[in-house]
Amino acid sequence: MGRFEEMAGRQTTQSSNLAPEQESLLNRIVNRIRCSLDLPEILSATAREVRLFLGTDRVKIYRFAADESGEVIAESVSGDRLPSMLGLHFPAGDIPHRDRQRFVTARQRVIVDVAAQLKITNQLDSPETGEGLITEDIRYNLADPCHLEYLTNMGVYSSLVVPILHQKKLWGLLASHHGKPRKFSERELTFVQLVVDQLSIAIAQSYLLSRARQQARDEAKVNNISALLHSPMEIAEIRQLVLEQTVKALESNSGRLYIATDPTGRPAQLYNTGTQPSQLWLEETPFWQSVLREDRQDSTLETQTARDRTVVENSIHPLTVVPDLGDRDRVRASKNIVPHLYAITDLYQERLFQPLVPAFSSTPIRSIAIVPLRYQQQCIGCLTIFRNQIQTETLWAGRENSDPRNNRPRQSFQAWREVKQGQAREWTTAEIKLAKSLGIHLYLAIMQRRVEDLIRHQASHDPLTGLANRLLFDQQLALALANRHRRGEILAVVFLDLDGFKQINETLGHGVGDRLIRQVADRLQASVRNCQTIARWGGDEFTFLLSHINSASEAARIAREIQHGLKEPFLLEGREFHIKASLGIAIAPHDGEDVETLLKNADAAMHRAKQQGKNGYLLYTPAIGTQARERLAIENHLHKALEREEFRLHYQPQLDLTTGRIVGMEALIRWQHPQFGLVAPARFIPIAEETGLICPIGEWVLQTACNQNRLWQLADLPPIRIAVNLSARQFQSSNLVQIISQTLEATGLAPCYLEVEITEGTAMQDIGSTISILQALQEMGVHISMDDFGTGYSSLWTLKRFPLNTLKIDKSFLQDVMRDPTDVVIIKAAIAMGHGLNLKAIAEGVETKEQLEFLRSVQCDIIQGYFFSKPLHGEAATKLLQDC
Repeated sequence: MGRFEEMAGRQTTQSSNLAPEQESLLNRIVNRIRCSLDLPEILSATAREVRLFLGTDRVKIYRFAADESGEVIAESVSGDRLPSMLGLHFPAGDIPHRDRQRFVTARQRVIVDVAAQLKITNQLDSPETGEGLITEDIRYNLADPCHLEYLTNMGVYSSLVVPILHQKKLWGLLASHHGKPRKFSERELTFVQLVVDQLSIAIAQSYLLSRARQQARDEAKVNNISALLHSPMEIAEIRQLVLEQTVKALESNSGRLYIATDPTGRPAQLYNTGTQPSQLWLEETPFWQSVLREDRQDSTLETQTARDRTVVENSIHPLTVVPDLGDRDRVRASKNIVPHLYAITDLYQERLFQPLVPAFSSTPIRSIAIVPLRYQQQCIGCLTIFRNQIQTETLWAGRENSDPRNNRPRQSFQAWREVKQGQAREWTTAEIKLAKSLGIHLYLAIMQRRVEDLIRHQASHDPLTGLANRLLFDQQLALALANRHRRGEILAVVFLDLDGFKQINETLGHGVGDRLIRQVADRLQASVRNCQTIARWGGDEFTFLLSHINSASEAARIAREIQHGLKEPFLLEGREFHIKASLGIAIAPHDGEDVETLLKNADAAMHRAKQQGKNGYLLYTPAIGTQARERLAIENHLHKALEREEFRLHYQPQLDLTTGRIVGMEALIRWQHPQFGLVAPARFIPIAEETGLICPIGEWVLQTACNQNRLWQLADLPPIRIAVNLSARQFQSSNLVQIISQTLEATGLAPCYLEVEITEGTAMQDIGSTISILQALQEMGVHISMDDFGTGYSSLWTLKRFPLNTLKIDKSFLQDVMRDPTDVVIIKAAIAMGHGLNLKAIAEGVETKEQLEFLRSVQCDIIQGYFFSKPLHGEAATKLLQDC
C-alpha cells in the first residue's frame, strides 16, 4: 500500500472519531489546500486554524534545511504572552539527531508539560518496521532537564510537536506552544495529526507544481537558446548571444565559451561576457584540461549519494521529470555532479583549484560550473559559468557564538542578525540539469557546424597534407588572374614533381611514402613564406601560386629557394631520404592568361626539366610547348598502337669474334605509325615507361621475339639466342618469371635460346628482389645479360652476387676508344672483370674496323654494331642467317 493510500485510510478512520465542529474545521483546511496552490499561504492558514482550534498561544511550522538547521516559515500568535519567531533560524543542535530519527521512523509526537516536568511520546508507527501500529504507543517519562530549561527560557509551559514528513524524510515540525500548563485530548491530537497529514499532501503537490513550473521555465530557456543556435546570423554573433543568454538563464553573472581547435586547423576560439579572471586562456590550464579529459584524481571529492545518482540518470533529456530535492540536496563544493559538468560552489575551498586562485582574487567571482562539450571521448570545448560572491543575512534565535550547543540550553531567544560577506551561491540540481541540457545543445550545434566546415574543407583540401587541392588552387588562381588583369601585374605558377618518389612508394610501401609526403609538404611551406597558395596536385606533385612578383627572374629565384629547402635529408624511421624535385614555371600574361593554359604550360616545363636530367627548373618557352604537344600526341596514339598492330621488331646480330659466327640476335622494337612514320624508341619508350604501357608492350616484344627464334629453328637455321630488353617496370612485376615461363611454353622455344637484358640501374633498385628473380630465370635455363655496363653504380661486391651470363659494355665507351686512353683502360678492365667472374663480354656500337681490331686485341667475346650489321626487319634477318 502506498504512503498516500495508507494515510487516507487512517484519516477516514480517525475523522470518524472527531466532533462535528472538528470535522468541519478539518474540511475547511482540506478545501483550502485544494483551492490554493501557494504553499506559504497553506502553511500560514494551517498554523492559524490549528492555533484557534487548540486555543494555544503560538503555533509555528518549522522547516529543516540541508545542514539540519531550521527556520520558522509559518506562524500564528495569540496575544503577546509568547513572542513571534517567524523568520528565526535555529541551529541543528537544538534537535538531537536521535530525536530526528524517531520523528521519521515512528512518526513520534512529543508533548511536554513543563510544570509537571513530564514528557509524553506518542508513536504512530513501529520504529523497527515502519508499519502503522494498531494501538498507539504512548509513553510517559520525566522530561530532560535541559529541554525543560530550554522551553522555560522561551516562555513555554506546554508544548506539542508533530513531525511533518515528505518522501519519507523529515521535512519539518508543527509545534504548538502555550504560556501556561495545558493538556491535549485524544481528539485534539487526532485532529492535529490529520491536519499534518494533509500538509504532507500539500507539500507534495506544491513540489510537483514547482517542478512543473521550473521545468516549463527551463524548457522555454532551452528553446530560446536552441533557436539562437540555428539562427541565420554570423556564427560569432550567434555564439556570443548564446553565451550571454545562457549566463542569464542560469541566473549567473558572467561566463565563457571555449571552442577547441577543429580538424580543419581553425584555431581555438574564446567568447566571454561579464567579469573575467586575469588569466586569458583558462581552458588550456592543467586544471581545466583535467576536467575536460575526466581524469581528475582527488580523494577529497565527496562521494555522490544514491539520490544524486538518481538525478543524474534521469537528467539525460532536458524535459525528463526528476524528483525535486529542494534546498536539502543542493550541490556541495568540489563534487563531480554529472559526467558532463563539474561544479565548484566555493573556488577558494577547492584544493585542485588553488593554482588558479590568483587569477580570480581581484574579481568578485566565487563559484563556477564547467560544462565540457563532450560526447564519449570527443571533447570540443567547454562552457564555463561564473557566479559572483553574495552577502547573506540570517536571523538567528539567540547569539550562537556566546551560547555553545550541547552544553546548556539557550538562555535567550532574542533575534540576532548574522551578516556574512563574500559568500558563494550554491548550484541546485535543477540548475545543474539546465546547464547540462544547454551544454548538450551547444555541443550538437557546434559539432553540426564542424561537420559542415569539415565537408567544405575536405572538398577543397588534400586530406594527407592539409594543403589546398586542385579545386581550391584553380579557384585561387582564377581570382589572382582577375586581380592581375585589373592591376596590370604579373604572377607565376610553379609545377613541382618529386624525382624518384615512385621508387620509394614501390619499395618501402605507401605508408612510408605518405609520411614522407607530409614532411615534404611542411618543408615546402617553410621554404616559400610569401607564396599565396601551395597545393598538392596529387601523388608527388605540388603547385605554387606566386602573386605580386616583379619578373621571371624572381620566379626563378623562388624556384631555387624551393629546391634549396629540399636539400637537407628527410629523417623517417631512423633512415635518411634525399628528395629532389623538378620544377616548371609559367608566367602570366606571357605564358597564358587563363587557369588551364598556365597550368598546362607549367606542367610542360616541369616535364622538360625532368627530361634534361631532373633536380632542376625551367621557365616555359614556346619550344617546350611544341615538344609537349608532340609528346601528348605520341602518348594518345601509343595507347592504341598494340591494338592496331603498329609495332615492329628489328633484329641486330651479335658476332662471336673467335669463330666469326652469328651467335645471337637482339630484338629491338620500332613503331610504324601511319601518320608519324617510323618512330624511334627514344621518343616513345620513356612515355611508355611513365604511363605503364611498357608492360604490355614488353610482353608483346617477348612473345614476338621468342616466336621468331622458334620459326628460325623450325627452318633448320643455326640455333642462336634471342636477346630481349626488360624495362624497369617489367622487372619489378611480381609475375615476371611466370610470364617468361608461359611465353617459352607457348612458343615452344627452349629457355637456353632466350637471353634477357637488364640495366645496372634496374638491377640496383632492389638488390634482394633482383637476385631472387635472376636466380629463378637462370634455374629455368634463361641466359642473363647486364646491359649498359659501366654507366650505372653497381659495386664489384654487388655484381658478384648477381647470377649473370654476360656483361654488355655500353657503346659510349667505344666511341672515342681510339683517341681517349681512359676509355681503353675502362674497356680492358670491364672485359677482364667479366672474364674473372666467368662471364662473356659483349661490346655494342661497333662501327669501324679499328674498333673491331681493338676489341679483338683485348679478347672481347662478342660484338654487335653497324660495322657488321644494322638492325634488320624479320625477313632481312632471316636471309642473313641463311647466308651465313
